[in-house]
Amino acid sequence: MITAETIERLAKQYQMSVFPNIIREYFEHVFLAKLYSLPGAERLLFKGGTALRIVYGSPRFSEDLDFSLFGVTQHDVKQTVENLFVKVLADMEQIGVHVDLGEKSNETSGGYFGVATFKMLDYQPVGVEINISTRSSNIRGEVDSVANDFVPTYTVVHLSQEELVEEKIFGALLSRKKPRDFYDLYFIMRRGMLSLQQKTKLATVKVNIIVEANKIDFRTELGTFLPADQQNIVRDFSKTLENEMNRQLSPL
Repeated sequence: MITAETIERLAKQYQMSVFPNIIREYFEHVFLAKLYSLPGAERLLFKGGTALRIVYGSPRFSEDLDFSLFGVTQHDVKQTVENLFVKVLADMEQIGVHVDLGEKSNETSGGYFGVATFKMLDYQPVGVEINISTRSSNIRGEVDSVANDFVPTYTVVHLSQEELVEEKIFGALLSRKKPRDFYDLYFIMRRGMLSLQQKTKLATVKVNIIVEANKIDFRTELGTFLPADQQNIVRDFSKTLENEMNRQLSPL
């Protein structure tokens, strides 16, 4: 298990407070490392904002773990997920991380939702939402090694870059309009993750995105999830986002 001294050092390195972001990120890495060491876990494709951070290097810390599950009938979703999670949580307990999978854990329409609360050392408990949606057809994931500062390098299977971007922008952002989704769009553009087709599609909703972004106080909403070197970006983020969209989409 990680030591308190290492956690303090990483907090300085990442320019963040120890609690909750550094603690939560440690738990997320441990959970993923344990999960993808299990047979059958390859059916769970890691995705969402935490995948953007852990696989692609986004500066934004995240509060949840999102997956797409394929190759499992609707009837078997709950059992498949819980069989994997029971093994993961047991492995985490063995290294000194106490885990409680809350009573609210349940099947959702076409998926699974749970809140895991992690506790170790003298730190307060930290909650992580686990969201799983199901896919009716088999899809091909991408495999990446995750080198990090928290645990030894491990392997994850994640949604393809194109599909991850598609879900994040044209699913999450346009439907729920959460501040984090706007920031993730900015990161996706800066990281060069948009396909030409996605840029063309994004151009058709650019005005709507900018209008919605202007309604949000990003500094208040996102400040606690970003390191010090990102604070200037969210100070006038709606304008920063608009400028980046204009730069990326102007040739179209």
